[in-house]
Amino acid sequence: MFQDQFRWLRFYDEVRRQFGFSVRADYISSLLLNLRIREDLEYRLANILDGKDVALVGAGPSLSNVKEVRGDVIVSADGATNYLVERGIIPDVVVTDLDGLMSFPDSLYVVHAHGDNLPFHWKLDLMKSVIGTTQVYPFGRLKLYGGFTDGDRAFVLAKAFNARSIRLYAMDFDSDYIGMYSKPFLRCNVPMTHIKRRKLNIAKEIIHTLTRKDL
Repeated sequence: MFQDQFRWLRFYDEVRRQFGFSVRADYISSLLLNLRIREDLEYRLANILDGKDVALVGAGPSLSNVKEVRGDVIVSADGATNYLVERGIIPDVVVTDLDGLMSFPDSLYVVHAHGDNLPFHWKLDLMKSVIGTTQVYPFGRLKLYGGFTDGDRAFVLAKAFNARSIRLYAMDFDSDYIGMYSKPFLRCNVPMTHIKRRKLNIAKEIIHTLTRKDL
């Protein structure tokens, strides 16, 4: 476990170097998130995911074509939750860094702290059950499971808690478009940006690596 954490910490150091992210801002966001966590609900992840067939729903541009989701457990990545709720589908687990999420079903939320999402911490008030994750050394009730974007963090989570299988929906890493459900201000799929492409390439590599072997 600790080996994995240190490996991910080195990964986050490299990500901050590549993208110019602030470690100080990551700590501030993590500190404020930890203050919101009143109970350690990690045991619920084990109860939900262990040995289950997981349907992992991303917010890629193909999401609007998803009419049915099959699995023992549904895990949604951030803004994909909005689409699922519109269709009357309530995910068991929502993995989010808060920026795309605008629907708040009665799910278990795994909320990630990073420096860019401080303006969205108000959304925590709309969640009943929260597990906090960080990309700095974990403290308090915060966890460090790994991953980068919401989609691959959800994949890492399912692997960490021994899901039997993981089926991906709308995880469109190679698309030329950003899905409209990935951000609440979008009204349609929009052309891929350079920085988004870089992030998705990292996410894709994480999932491919975990598919080959556990980190």
